[in-house]
Amino acid sequence: MHNTSNPNSSRARLLALGTALLTTLALPSAANAMPAPYVSRSLDAVLIPIDAEVRSAFGLASTDNGVLVLATAPGGVGEAAGIKPGDVISKAYGKVVLSPIDLDEIVYYWINQGITDFGFDVWSGGVATYYSSVITLESYTEVIDVTTVSTWTSYSSESFSYEEYTSEYSEEISESYSESESLIEETTSSDEFAAEQAEETTEDGAEDAGDDAGDDAGDDAGDDAGDEAGDEAGDDAGDEAGDEAGDEAGDEAADDGGDDGGDAGGDDGGDAGGDDGE
Repeated sequence: MHNTSNPNSSRARLLALGTALLTTLALPSAANAMPAPYVSRSLDAVLIPIDAEVRSAFGLASTDNGVLVLATAPGGVGEAAGIKPGDVISKAYGKVVLSPIDLDEIVYYWINQGITDFGFDVWSGGVATYYSSVITLESYTEVIDVTTVSTWTSYSSESFSYEEYTSEYSEEISESYSESESLIEETTSSDEFAAEQAEETTEDGAEDAGDDAGDDAGDDAGDDAGDEAGDEAGDDAGDEAGDEAGDEAGDEAADDGGDDGGDAGGDDGGDAGGDDGE
């Protein structure tokens, strides 16, 4: 029995299959299209900068600026503070965070200035939230086993697999974590960085002072208005009470006067009648 299939048709199908395979291999995976991860020494968390690809993959709003928390280490600083995978951190200690390493630089600089209480401005589920944490030099310098980050509590979506992402970036995770230590020390020891931190702190302090002054002025104005209203109410109440007391006293005096007058008139009339009868 002879094979009657069309060889041209078979070659066409093979060509189409090969083209589809090459096209698939040429396309980057969703994980590779994402920015490289960064393991934060401050928060024991995996952070990534927010770009167009990240906004698209996780449905972030255009107003969500800062760094996205992809994962947190169980029992780590970030998790203990309440920070969750999917949160967007916009500020650390009142300073704007634009890239993941910015956060560690800010924290490390202020730890060396004797600060251990830190606050983080976070967008969590579209809601502005503030988390606080104590971060010491001891906790900051504790070595993280970056080979375990794939097992951390993570954030995923339909178009993004955290497990695939950390697998494809495993080498970059180890390299960036090792290199970040010296880079952070170099940056935070520069005069330029110190000047930036001092300038931002001064601006924050001025803003806080303005808020305090506004609150004090508002309180004083409220007190004055309250006192004035109280005085007016007191005066009105006093006048009303005085009028009522005066009216009652006048009525009573009039009644007494009438009675006295009547008695006197009766006596005088009786005496006069008696005299006339005689």
